[in-house]
Amino acid sequence: MKRMFALAASAMIALASPALALDRMTVGTGPAGSLYNQVGTTISTLVQDKLGIPGAARPFTGTTSYLAMVQSGDIEAGILGGLESRDAYAGNAPYPQAMGNLRALLVVTRPSFQFFTRAEDGMTSVADLAGKKVVTKFRAIQAFDEVIAATLASGGLSFDDVEGVTTAGIADAITGVQEGRIDASMVALGIPPLRQADAALPGGIRVLTIGDKPEAITAVLGLSPVEIAPSPAQVGIDAPITAVSFNTFFNVGAGMSDDDAYTLTKTIHENWAEAQEALPPLRGMNPDWMVPETLSLPFHPGAIRYFTEAGMWTEAHQAQQDAFVN
Repeated sequence: MKRMFALAASAMIALASPALALDRMTVGTGPAGSLYNQVGTTISTLVQDKLGIPGAARPFTGTTSYLAMVQSGDIEAGILGGLESRDAYAGNAPYPQAMGNLRALLVVTRPSFQFFTRAEDGMTSVADLAGKKVVTKFRAIQAFDEVIAATLASGGLSFDDVEGVTTAGIADAITGVQEGRIDASMVALGIPPLRQADAALPGGIRVLTIGDKPEAITAVLGLSPVEIAPSPAQVGIDAPITAVSFNTFFNVGAGMSDDDAYTLTKTIHENWAEAQEALPPLRGMNPDWMVPETLSLPFHPGAIRYFTEAGMWTEAHQAQQDAFVN
């Protein structure tokens, strides 16, 4: 009897779900516990529940490790920041050649990033990092250099004003600060590894605020300052600070069929409240922001079809799209 009910339930899902050429949804993400991994897990689970195809997040050391796999179609999707999406698609440094098969489906979050330190070190602002050991490069997140440089510049600093440290990824950087080998690193705020570091240190961590030159951040297309207030969800913040934010995309390969891209975009957008309920960091992401004012890379035609139907794709968006692909 239980088997009959299971078969009936499977049949109902199949009838309710659009036909897909996809037989799975693997989403490339950052390391387990990172924000990108949490977002990828939430979305892949949503797709599995709504469309009846296996879905899973696949963690990597960093985005550089899976960009090429999305480009080639070896994995179906990846969670990728706007700056690295822009640079990888165009073949800007540090990418040796253009990844012209990358396509956006939608923006899935606008995370906040900032430097954190050990609270006992007494620093409060990015300007206090002069002469300190600071992570200036992540080998597995190459495009993040630009975010770090802009944030340091808000405090009047350049890479030459700090003792630069290169790490493999976010996990190594957090451990380095926790153990005292590094003075500061920039990370996504509110992620579990940061909470763990706060709990492990006797005085906890402290998240810094930007310096008195916010124009250094807004000068980088795609970056914006964002105010963060103290809250139970934010460790290391005992007074309002200003962090740095940018769009983060759910990207796929150009080889995905238009119908599959349409169905995935529609499913994620129309069920966004359910994703937000499952993952609190998504609750600040308005679904109206899923098509940004300024595109970092071309959107997939299937996503454009859905957002056109939803009244979210404008002539200005199409002009940018045409500039990318024509």
